[in-house]
Amino acid sequence: MRFVKIITFLLILVFAFYGPYTAFLNDAPKAKNNVIDIYPGDSINTSIKKISSDSAINKIFIKLFLMSNNISDFKAGEYSIENKKVKDIIIDISVGATVTHKFTILEGTNIYDLEKQINNSVLINDCPYLECIESSFPFYEGILFPDTYFYKKGMRSSIILKKSSKRMSEFIDSLEPNKSVPLSKNDLLILASIIEKEAGNDSEKDLIAGVFLKRLTDNMRLQADPTIIYGLLPNFDGDIKSSDIFNKDNKYNTYMIYGLPPTPIAISSKSSILAAFNASPGDYKYFVANSPTSHYFSKTYDEHLSKIKELGLDK
Repeated sequence: MRFVKIITFLLILVFAFYGPYTAFLNDAPKAKNNVIDIYPGDSINTSIKKISSDSAINKIFIKLFLMSNNISDFKAGEYSIENKKVKDIIIDISVGATVTHKFTILEGTNIYDLEKQINNSVLINDCPYLECIESSFPFYEGILFPDTYFYKKGMRSSIILKKSSKRMSEFIDSLEPNKSVPLSKNDLLILASIIEKEAGNDSEKDLIAGVFLKRLTDNMRLQADPTIIYGLLPNFDGDIKSSDIFNKDNKYNTYMIYGLPPTPIAISSKSSILAAFNASPGDYKYFVANSPTSHYFSKTYDEHLSKIKELGLDK
């Protein structure tokens, strides 16, 4: 009879303990942030404090959970705790299921934009302004392949940047320039970046490439506003002044210089690069924006001026 009472008491004790135990493990931690950092050298107790109060009963619950799941250590890293149960967070930390971040290199981005983007990320910036990259290109601007890359907190930016640069080099090397265009691959990448900044949509990129190639063939200045702007970076205030247009000291000012600027002015998309490599000098010499996403193309300067007047851009 006494044995039965002992067993009954133990069962009652177990059931009374099991309820709070499972409730604790299935509860979501109340934290200000959605992520926690486990640093190298942090003990299990130190790590647990980041997701649970340091009460005696919580310590017992956690030790039981660790023992029952054969968990003896935690892995350093950044972990998401958003909408997760305590037990799932502990499992994540034990197996190293750290947060994966995205770093998207956008077409049209320049080297100054990229520097800000890296500094605002959780990457370690060990490659300022791409100076760590060794490539076949004689410049740093525009040598990255636009895409989304994945990384963990504390990863070195050079890993992503070198991978992206290698992809761009391989893509350019796979292309053959149009034999009717006497431009090197480096020059065509520069041209592609101008196309990237000028085009309102992908479908008109071949036409824009044809305009610039026609101007180069006819020894005309390119007269591309985005090149002036690039030469004024990183201090451009958003307004191209007449003094900027006539500034001969700006080596990117294609209103003053003949030919292409010395480097690309942005990262180019595949479509802009293909337009530069595949297009030939066309019949059009001029274009003007007739909507936020398109341009009107003209063969003569008179036609160009007439369209500008029609659009009310001459005022």
